[in-house]
Amino acid sequence: MKRILVSALLLGAVVAAPVLAQTPPAPPAGRGPAAPPAPPPKGPAGPGPAMAIPAEKQIPLAMALDAAQTAVDHCLKLTPRASQAAVMVVDLNGNIKVQLAADGTGLPFYDYARRKAYTVLKKKMTSEDFGKLPEVVAAGRGAVLEGDAELITFPGAMPIMKGGEMIGVFSVSGPTGGNEDMKCMNAGMTKFKF
Repeated sequence: MKRILVSALLLGAVVAAPVLAQTPPAPPAGRGPAAPPAPPPKGPAGPGPAMAIPAEKQIPLAMALDAAQTAVDHCLKLTPRASQAAVMVVDLNGNIKVQLAADGTGLPFYDYARRKAYTVLKKKMTSEDFGKLPEVVAAGRGAVLEGDAELITFPGAMPIMKGGEMIGVFSVSGPTGGNEDMKCMNAGMTKFKF
């Protein structure tokens, strides 16, 4: 009898658990407390809350594609060693507008390109210039800077400027290093003509 009772209790618990774990339905409109508002969206690389980007600060897709393709092509022609780099164009919210990479690009380079873009957005300078700041140099390579693990000091990202204002970031990261990333980035940057 005890076994039957224990089995019945266990079976009841197994059946009831999923029901109890479900989120209760929202109260009908006009009844009960309102749900708190969702936090503002944040771009994947953006340092702050998303903002509405006015038309004059938007990056034309055709221009972004041309710049990214130019950078990838330039990286593949580097000598003595071609670079399978990841290239990104991001908007002021840090959202990726264009991302291209050569065949065989290693996974870490996508993240490095994203973090370089994030650094430019947050610090309002090239990733190379940020890496040269005395306090950053003193912290040492790999240190968490300013309490923000997303900041990175590698060269290869710079602001896209229009009328003296930043409208986004162009970022390149590949296995041949920051100097080559800069060459590819500079080749691609020539395509941003405003």
